[in-house]
Amino acid sequence: MKRKLENIIKEKFINPVLHSTAPVPEVSLGVAVGVFLGLTPTVGVQMYLVAIVWTIYRYLFKKRFSLPVGVAMVWISNPLTMVPLYYLFLLTGYWLMGTKNILSYELFTEKLTSISEADGTIEIIIKGTQFLIIDLGLPMVIGSMVFAIPGFLISYFLSLNILTSHRKTKARISGMKYEDWRAKEEK
Repeated sequence: MKRKLENIIKEKFINPVLHSTAPVPEVSLGVAVGVFLGLTPTVGVQMYLVAIVWTIYRYLFKKRFSLPVGVAMVWISNPLTMVPLYYLFLLTGYWLMGTKNILSYELFTEKLTSISEADGTIEIIIKGTQFLIIDLGLPMVIGSMVFAIPGFLISYFLSLNILTSHRKTKARISGMKYEDWRAKEEK
């Protein structure tokens, strides 16, 4: 089980970053955008949201980030982590707003499970959106920002440093200066 989990983490999170040929700042921003959206209560539409942000960023601001890396990073929240993360967001939001928690973890889990078992993507999106916006809404969104904003910043600078170090090592192994390696390998 541990080995399988390690392989999933390597395949879904590490390899897209290390094997990207985009410039380091673009990959790091892709990581940060993906982590940010992965730490918001938007499972089911997170990959679409990354694509929308990428489109706006690229065509409105004339800047780039790595779309494949951003899409890969949203999987930080997935069917296994969604319930605990969302409940943490909710509790944090209740705490910040000074609201009493009226939803037990068991009831919360049951409700999210029933939504995820709905027929078809559209029905899941409709039921999930209704539950998250109408039933939980503001506390969950506020609570998620406590994790999403630091997640964005930490993941950006951490991936920037790790990827730069990794690429410098690759350049050294190739017997090249880092700048020459970048000119040859980054696209």
